[in-house]
Amino acid sequence: MYTSNMQDALEHATVTPCPSTTEQQVEERSECAIRELIKLRLRRFVKGQSQALLVEEMEVCLGRARVDLAVIGDDLLGIEIKGPKDDVTRLPTQVTAYSRCFDRVVLIVHEGLAPHAAPLIPLWWGLVVGSATTAGFVRYRFERCAQINPSLDFDALLSLLWRDELDALLRNLLGDKSKPRATKKSLRAELLSRVAPFELHRAALKQLRDRVAWRTSPLHGLALRQSVRNSAVKVM
Repeated sequence: MYTSNMQDALEHATVTPCPSTTEQQVEERSECAIRELIKLRLRRFVKGQSQALLVEEMEVCLGRARVDLAVIGDDLLGIEIKGPKDDVTRLPTQVTAYSRCFDRVVLIVHEGLAPHAAPLIPLWWGLVVGSATTAGFVRYRFERCAQINPSLDFDALLSLLWRDELDALLRNLLGDKSKPRATKKSLRAELLSRVAPFELHRAALKQLRDRVAWRTSPLHGLALRQSVRNSAVKVM
């Protein structure tokens, strides 16, 4: 399960500015550093899932939204990051989109935005808040662990797949060939009406993990491109 491992991986993590930087530079580096920290820690966080993939800026709901980080393993996890320079203007739209297709979602938000962001997200979303310390660090702590999505929309999940991937599901799960003029919407409808949800969920995520024509990183193959010190991340 994602939740407890992610909490353990991040609860003592802090981002620290480099000396002689302006407040604006600190904000920019902090936002970048927390993304890098999460990417490095995710290897521990899903260590039992050897096939898990990380996708950055993944489009969902037919391109209506784009999540900062997505982890495709046995479940589909979305991670949205709101740094000190962000606002919550797009958050309601993102909540609607992410809540349709992700099994779990975690919002990582700067403390200045937390009072505005928290009321906008469902109770099953995880919430991580970054707060400044007197030593000049930004500490990220879990306020709420992510729970399983109580109302996953399987059509939204299938909408993440390309046409050839839907064809493959139809062939592998039902032994059928799609009609030449069948639309993606009609293929999704046929799969939804004839395949059990659990089996469809498992097969759809496998198609996403097997996709080769997009930018993904195998979590267990992520290179440590920079040290914790160089990325301005400090683990306490």
